[in-house]
Parts: sequence; C-alpha cells; structure tokens
Amino acid sequence: MILEKKKLFSFLADDLKALEGYLKDFTAGLEGVLKKTAESTLLAGGKRIRPGLFFICARGDSFNIKYLLPAAAAIEMIHTASLIHDDIIDRSLLRRGRETIHNTYDGDTAKFVGNYLFTQTFVLLNGYNNSKILEEMSTASQNLVRGEFDQIKTKKELHQDEKVYLKKINEKTSSLFKVSCALGGILSGSPDTEIEKMRKFGEYLGISFQINDDLLDMDSMKISENLGKHTGNDIRQGNITLPIIYAVRNRRFKKEISEIFTREEIKNKDIQKLLTMLPETDAMDHARARLGFYLGKAREAAESISEEQKKDGLLRVCSFFEQEAGGNR
Repeated sequence: MILEKKKLFSFLADDLKALEGYLKDFTAGLEGVLKKTAESTLLAGGKRIRPGLFFICARGDSFNIKYLLPAAAAIEMIHTASLIHDDIIDRSLLRRGRETIHNTYDGDTAKFVGNYLFTQTFVLLNGYNNSKILEEMSTASQNLVRGEFDQIKTKKELHQDEKVYLKKINEKTSSLFKVSCALGGILSGSPDTEIEKMRKFGEYLGISFQINDDLLDMDSMKISENLGKHTGNDIRQGNITLPIIYAVRNRRFKKEISEIFTREEIKNKDIQKLLTMLPETDAMDHARARLGFYLGKAREAAESISEEQKKDGLLRVCSFFEQEAGGNR
C-alpha cells in the first residue's frame, strides 16, 4: 500500500505543521524562478519521513521546536535537492503529481535549484555551531552522491546480486534516514551509544522504504496519480531493483527479462510484458519477505533504545510500516 503522511506521522502533526510554516517562510524570501521552483518542490506535500524521524529522535525533556526547525528544514531541503537531481538523470516528467522543474523550465534551471537547496542545507546547519552535525551531513551527502553514481553505473546490469543492490540503497536511500535519526539524537543530547542505535534504525528503515518503493513500482494495481509517477518507472530507467534481481533467477523468464533490459529504449509494452511475468515468479513474495526482515531489524534497533519517548515514536513508525508496506498482496 501507499504510505500516507497523515497516517504515518499523525502524532507529529504539530511539529510537521511548524516545519511547513518554516519552509513557507523560507520560500517567501526568494524571488523569481527560484521562488517558483522552490515552492513547487519544497511545498509539494511530500511524506516528510526524514524530518519526522528527526523530530522523534530529538524527543526529550528539553524538546524545543523552534531550536529544531532549521535542522528539520535542512534535512528536507537536501532530500528535495536529491530528488531534483534524480529527476534530471531519469528524465522524469512528474514528481509528487507535478511537472518536474527540468520539464517545466530546463535542465540548467533544475540543476541550479537543486544546488541552491543543497548549499542552503549547510547554511542552516552551520547555525548550530556544532562540527559534529556538519560532519554527519557531509558524510551523508557523500554517500548519497556515491549511491547515485553506483546506480547509474549498474543500470541494466542483470548480473548484480542482492549484495550490490543493498550497498546502493544503503548509500542512496538509507544515508538520509540515518543522518535524520543521528541529528535528532545529537541535538537532544543523547549518548553516543544511543545515537548509534538510532542510526541503525534509520539504516534498516531506509532499506525497508526502498524495497517498498521497488514493490510499488511493480504494482500494476496501484493508482499512479497518488504517487505522482507511473508504474514501471524503474524498469523504464533500467534500474535493477530487488524484484528484478529475484525474477531473473527464474529460468523460464530469464531470457525474456534479459532481452528487455538490453534494449536501448525500454517501451511501455516491454514494461507491461515484464509486469505480466512477475506474478508467475516468486519475485514479489521474496521481496516482501526481505522487506519484512529489515522491518524486523528496524524494530529490534528501536526496542534497544533506552530513551522512552524516542523508542515509542520509532516503534510507532515500525508498526505503521508493518501494516501498510508491501504493495498489493
């Protein structure tokens, strides 16, 4: 099923409302095309999972929303910047139900907006005068870019195994989940041992999130408009996701799948053909099992945290994912 922000973070409604106000004030201070494009991306109503995790991990007796908002906004900005750059690389037409910036304007404009949001991330975090926070985000940014490079490098390469896949998504997806949790722990004064547990939670939830996204991309029954993108988009881009890794193990379909991914352009009829094959393999069930495994690891990490407010919040996130994730069954 599709993960909905209102259900996922209902207990963080006030915090996320404050974040929306902060982002609106930020975009209101911009001008021209930069203002329009920043508004169309930052205020497009994403799930806010990363700042949501940050707010949970920042929970404590000294919780101060005004103090935390710049960091929460920085997390959302760097995530948005990464999406803008992804859309340029993938030539995506839609993002969150709206035309992408490079489609509305041009590639140079999109790069500029992405770069501006990326740099603004560090401007906001620098206000805390905490070198550890900057170090954390710098490492996450490096991993994010490395993961994107690895994905480009391995497009259409069907020989890659689950180990290669996990390395990519740990960099590309989990990096921002991990840093969101870690920054919350740091700014709330948690001990290093607790911060590492939160970081582990972010890693496992990030992996789970990406596997769920892979499953949704293969889910021909989902309503594409709710996600703002089309079913089979990863196939179209030649990205080798977990269901494909499992599907290609099926001897009956291996040759046909290989033929599709060796084509210079993967067309809609190719995508439909592949989506028709998948239910005849155990690929989706196997991917759901791995999703369940990593959600279990995330739950274990959350349960190991001694700070009750943080633990309870992260366990609520786990419960939501366990109930809602996995696509049609």
